[in-house]
Amino acid sequence: MTAEHMSSRGESGETLMGLLVGLSVGLVVLAAGSALLANHLRGHRMALQDSHLHHDLRSAMDWMARELRKAQYSASAWETRSPTVCEDAFCDGPEDFSIEGHRIEFSHDRNHNGEQDKNECMGFRLTGQALHAKRSCSASGDWLAITDSANLQITELRWQLHCEQHQGWLRRRVEMALTAQWPTDASRQVSLSHTVHLRNDLPASHQALFCP
Repeated sequence: MTAEHMSSRGESGETLMGLLVGLSVGLVVLAAGSALLANHLRGHRMALQDSHLHHDLRSAMDWMARELRKAQYSASAWETRSPTVCEDAFCDGPEDFSIEGHRIEFSHDRNHNGEQDKNECMGFRLTGQALHAKRSCSASGDWLAITDSANLQITELRWQLHCEQHQGWLRRRVEMALTAQWPTDASRQVSLSHTVHLRNDLPASHQALFCP
């Protein structure tokens, strides 16, 4: 074998070895890049899910707050209420305003006729990790789920009532708090709180009934 042939075969071996080393390095870099991309996509997906969770919980809280602000509104309040008396149908019983555990109930004059119609009782409660809304003044209340526990699991609903008297009238505010979690991961939770100032003052003489 000539020296020329030996030199040619040696050069070919070094090229193949370099190719194998380069290929190995490329596979390692590709694997690392794939893992990095997978982690990035997983983080992006979780961030998107958390955003949806926060948005859905905020939407539910905002809607409940809007309804609660109208508690015990009556279009005829100007002639049926005074600092000493309330003679309309929206301040004569627990269906008009009451809090018990995670449940709140109230009424308001939806159609502004001064009378309490059967669909003018409202309320919210937590049942089976879903929020339910009261739809009528019937004994059952016709509660309807307003969130889907398959997409949003509500784990806590709290109400705290604060009352104060001002010039013979009873002013109230309600602190509401919600906690929810992602259905498939209990470690991912969102908690929101909001203070609702009730717009419709009542006679201070009714404090024992509506601010126990």
